[in-house]
Amino acid sequence: EALIDGLKALSDPTRLRILHTLHQGATTPSCLARHLRLRPPTVIHHLNLLRLVGLVQVILSPTGEKRYALRQGVVDEIFEQLKRVIGTEK
Repeated sequence: EALIDGLKALSDPTRLRILHTLHQGATTPSCLARHLRLRPPTVIHHLNLLRLVGLVQVILSPTGEKRYALRQGVVDEIFEQLKRVIGTEK
């Protein structure tokens, strides 16, 4: 089920763009929105979905600012599971 949820999350072009940006480092939803030229509520919606499947994590600064970061290990695990399912890895 985790594989299916992860693949569903990865199937959206906007979420892929968000993950690509987060691969460069943690950032705030407003910075992501400006960088990707999207409305902040749209970015927050996608970040919440990515967080629910474990692909991103929220980091709170001492001032309470939310920054989102890619969880590379989870991305790697999804790809490893997919390789096992389709038979390219034993």
